[in-house]
Amino acid sequence: MSIKYSAEEIATRIKAVDPTFRFPTKEQIPIIQSELAPSVVIAGAGSGKTETMSQRVLFLVANSLIKPDQLLGLTFTRKSAGELSKRIKYRLRQLKSAKLLPENLDESELTVSTYHSYAGKVLADHAIRIGLDADADPIGEAAAWQIAFEEVSRFAGNDLPINGSPKSVVAEVMDLSTALAENDRTAAEIIEYTHKLLNHISNFSDRQTIPVLEFKEELNQRLAILPIVAAFDERRREHGLLTFNDHMSIAARLVKESKDKHNDDIGVIERSKYKVVLLDEYQDTSFNQIKFLSNLFGNNHPVTAVGDPNQAIYGWRSASSETLDTFAQSFNSKATRYTLLTTWRNDKSILDLANVMIDSISTQENVDKLSARSNAQIGEVGCGIYETQAQEANAIAEYFSKYWFDKNRQASPVNEKTTFAVLVRNRSQIDQIQSALLDLGIPTDIPGVGGLIHTPEISDIVALLRSLTMPDSGTALMRLLTGPHIALGAKDLMALGAFTKSFAKSNEYSRGKQLKQALEENIKVIETADEFASGSIIESLEQLLTLTPSEFSNYHSTPKFSSEGLERLRRFSLALRSLRRSLTGSITEAINEAEQFLSLDSEVLVRDGWQNGRRNLDRFLDEAARFEKNGGTLISFLQWLKVAEEAEGGLKPAEVDVRSDAVQILTIHAAKGAEWDYVAIPGLADRNFPSIGKKSDNWISNAGSIPVTLRGDFEQLPAINFEKISDNKNLKKALEGFDDQWKARKLTEERRLAYVAITRAKQGLLCTTSHFRSGNKPVDPSQLFEIFATATKDIEGASIISETDVPDGINPLKENPRTASWPSPNHNIERLRKVADLTNQSSIMKIEEQLSTTNNDEQKSILFDMQAIINEIKGKEKYLKVVLPTRLSVSTLLYLAKEPQELALRIRRPMPNHIDKYARRGTEFHLWLENHFNHPSLISMDELFNQSLQAVDLQSDAPLEKLQSSWLASEWAAKTPADIEFGFETMIDGILIRGRIDAVYKLGNDKYEVVDWKTGKVKSGDDLETAAIQLAMYRLAYSKLKSVPIENISAAFHYVADNQTVRPADIMNQEQLKALISKVPIEI
Repeated sequence: MSIKYSAEEIATRIKAVDPTFRFPTKEQIPIIQSELAPSVVIAGAGSGKTETMSQRVLFLVANSLIKPDQLLGLTFTRKSAGELSKRIKYRLRQLKSAKLLPENLDESELTVSTYHSYAGKVLADHAIRIGLDADADPIGEAAAWQIAFEEVSRFAGNDLPINGSPKSVVAEVMDLSTALAENDRTAAEIIEYTHKLLNHISNFSDRQTIPVLEFKEELNQRLAILPIVAAFDERRREHGLLTFNDHMSIAARLVKESKDKHNDDIGVIERSKYKVVLLDEYQDTSFNQIKFLSNLFGNNHPVTAVGDPNQAIYGWRSASSETLDTFAQSFNSKATRYTLLTTWRNDKSILDLANVMIDSISTQENVDKLSARSNAQIGEVGCGIYETQAQEANAIAEYFSKYWFDKNRQASPVNEKTTFAVLVRNRSQIDQIQSALLDLGIPTDIPGVGGLIHTPEISDIVALLRSLTMPDSGTALMRLLTGPHIALGAKDLMALGAFTKSFAKSNEYSRGKQLKQALEENIKVIETADEFASGSIIESLEQLLTLTPSEFSNYHSTPKFSSEGLERLRRFSLALRSLRRSLTGSITEAINEAEQFLSLDSEVLVRDGWQNGRRNLDRFLDEAARFEKNGGTLISFLQWLKVAEEAEGGLKPAEVDVRSDAVQILTIHAAKGAEWDYVAIPGLADRNFPSIGKKSDNWISNAGSIPVTLRGDFEQLPAINFEKISDNKNLKKALEGFDDQWKARKLTEERRLAYVAITRAKQGLLCTTSHFRSGNKPVDPSQLFEIFATATKDIEGASIISETDVPDGINPLKENPRTASWPSPNHNIERLRKVADLTNQSSIMKIEEQLSTTNNDEQKSILFDMQAIINEIKGKEKYLKVVLPTRLSVSTLLYLAKEPQELALRIRRPMPNHIDKYARRGTEFHLWLENHFNHPSLISMDELFNQSLQAVDLQSDAPLEKLQSSWLASEWAAKTPADIEFGFETMIDGILIRGRIDAVYKLGNDKYEVVDWKTGKVKSGDDLETAAIQLAMYRLAYSKLKSVPIENISAAFHYVADNQTVRPADIMNQEQLKALISKVPIEI
């Protein structure tokens, strides 16, 4: 390799044009000047790998070893790729200024991207050979979740032996799909392996213990889910809805096929384009990524893999910590190993603690340790044990406050202010810590979707949307009732609860009755039991509006509503009803409606100012827009948010932009790659951090994981040799042994996660826990906390700042809950109230007069804005006109006659219909009757979806057995119908009416009678007159379709339970039916 300029000479020339440029160190120079050959760089946290890689590129370009467009740099996030690209381009421009490169050299052709983006590009260039359209952008995790949810819902009606809620099954489907893609496996391969394994262990004759039975249960669960996974993957492939993992998997397979069958033609093309390849964060690469890259750039192509084995924290997605050690083997290359261990980020005390963690992670005697830069300060590390989580949160807030409000910091420009972060292992800790910081006047920021949901304004919007669209979301409604919008007091909340229970006990549509029915009829219950048992407070709100005073008094329990509380609830219920009408647009429109309804735009501006007030709202709208782009609905968006809210490390971490205007609170996984001046790591309690997780990714206990022996990195993982096991006793022993090995491996990964958290801090680090967590009993500090606390004895600048003894008794927060005034006082709101009072006391302004008298442009602008706002409010108060759809069922005609306003609301805002046991019993009777006549069962979709419209007709239905015996005793049992379940579609005044006639009997020559079976009470008066519209429609339809004069067709209701036939007089003719339909458009 011919060298014209050394790394030091290049640095000297750049230093002349940029005095801030730092000369490369003795560690960096060998890496910068290394041969064009494979190499591995072990780069510790904060060791300046980005600068080292950029100087490596400068060296290669300055010495004409490569051109900028012959470099390929790959990393994991767009942010990291952007930073590396920006740094290299900046340094290349400096080389031009230093006259080491020609002015016409184009540095913009540099290729630095993410691993997935590069795989997608290769796939797009060559996918035609496998008949795949790879031009479409990959779908995100939210879009994939939508499809998985739809597939699980589609399979739910099948007889698959699946355990768990739909949400947990969706998670397992997505996990299995990802695992198949990451490891280049198919569902068929897993099914075949599992059947063989089950056949083998089912032959064991000795007693089965619980671990063996649970293992078999997981195997069968995986078998049940795999058909859904196959359908999920096939649907996405058919419609071009590929994920990033799909792109990588298909690209890896394509490149391997090219190498094996087509003379490595893809590899030849890519290697000719890129003479040098840089692989950043290599420790996080998965099996498929390594397979893809090694088949392209193996066999001693100049590839530099850079990474830190101590930051390998993605083992659950097939990213093994051993990848750096096996690089040479994977790429079939002779690789030189370099180390980059001087950290430019951390002060000494933090660095010393990081080295303690390296010792606890490594099993080697001579492990690579981090070393401090020459000008590093001592820094500080504090460890504290507190009594409760609340005290722990307050301690973190107080620790930050002394640096946040430091006078020097306050006087510094934004880009020079110190930064702060709280890195949590469990999102459940976020609320208390955020509240403690806000109490001290310190703003907070929670990056990512999961964190965003925890902010007050977004929580309110989500609660409102769930209350509007999910009738069983009582817990969401409670947030609104107790919040500032309604501010319902404790007594009225108790009254609402008592009313709900009272109404539920006596009303057949209640949640509790549905639960009882579900249990009696063995119907799988998906909703939460607490909402079933107590009734639905959302239903109760509606009842507060619709019940008459006498009806309401029947359900009035103790305590009673206050007059003000009842008035607020009724006003709120009316407002909700109005808001439901407007939720007909997109997800983002629904969010905007909710925001305006809750007056959040004003509230957040008052709270945080015009610069930051809308920050969370706008971010939430961006997330909704992305979800909507992939065809998502409001319901599926709300379900997805629930998943995002509960996920800890499973969702793709957000790319974090470090900010100095707020304390950022985020998970440790999301913090990787970022750095802050001051960092707190809370929750270092047993089973919390290190985390045992809600569900392990251990394949023997998690149906969402694939067997270890089918993973691409199986050689680096513990395994069970089932062929050597011949009985259940040894199978139990092997399963328990594997479980222990897997737990040990996960514990090591948790320690690496702790190392990542520690090395995010530059100047100060606070590590905390509390004796009492969320339960009653005290919880021991975790192994990690004990390691940290012990290390403080030998680390300069480290100390134990709080060491509370384990208290007696139960959790003080459980025994003596914290009390406060409700709602809590808000000084900003008080000021606003004063302004509002002054406004109310002022005289009414006539905007037109003011406009005519002022010449001030600013005043005119304000007046015009005021007029526009007033006009907008007036516009919202106008009635809406609802037009009938072009297709109607006969049931809808009945609704149109009896309750046109309610029908208009249903058309304006369709909601899921309730189908109760009476509707089901009526359907069962019709099915029985069809079988009696040996007629095939034909229940129309219109009947199923309009049964709730007929609910009033179904009250007091008799049991099925009584209906059967009564009908058999009637005059109709001896007659033979001419038609049964006669379906029809006919036009009236441009509207298509569709329905199904129960039975038609021939009375004589060209004379007929249509009969509708009724399983409810006999009707009379106005009720009979309305119901007769149904018979009028049946007569007209049969007349048209059979060409029978309408006067030759009579019509009757037969009330089965009472064995009474009623033939209404004055049935509507065609003109009268047209007049009924002409009632619309309806104003609401």
